[in-house]
Amino acid sequence: MNKKLLITAISFSLLFTLFSCESSKQEPASDKGKQEVAKSTESDAEYKRSIGEISVSKSTFEMDKKEISKKVSELNVIMREANYQRWLSYIDDESIKYWSSQKNLSMASQKLPKSLKGFKLRSLEEYFKFVFIPSRTGRNIDEIRYINENSINAVQIKEDGSPIIYYTFIKVNGRWLVELPRN
Repeated sequence: MNKKLLITAISFSLLFTLFSCESSKQEPASDKGKQEVAKSTESDAEYKRSIGEISVSKSTFEMDKKEISKKVSELNVIMREANYQRWLSYIDDESIKYWSSQKNLSMASQKLPKSLKGFKLRSLEEYFKFVFIPSRTGRNIDEIRYINENSINAVQIKEDGSPIIYYTFIKVNGRWLVELPRN
């Protein structure tokens, strides 16, 4: 009986030692360093693409990108809900004025897709429902591009590396607002 107890204790001890060892795989420190350098290099390249010739610090770029990304996420919810009144609070006053003009709505009506041929935009709300939402729903924003210190394009990068502009934001009284494209 003592022999069985001894074998059981040894077996238990071995199992305990085996299972108490760290079982998760960790990357060697050199791989972690390489990954951090790669992320830093990628971040620097994006920063340079984003600012172009504009004088913007990296910390300002990072804050602006975070703010624009947040606004785009909020706009995605607004579009899903088709919440026109909430959408208006994200649009700059000049764009609201421009797209409230019947002349500008009429010109835009002529450029609507074939599926809406003959349809006449009569209000900014119709512009929101029939132009703004369909042209941006399901789109991803990968990066921002500065036009100047107070104006940014939010873009998706195509496979060939070229940007598609989905939003233009302008800073009004310290707040980023959407500037709607004009005819």
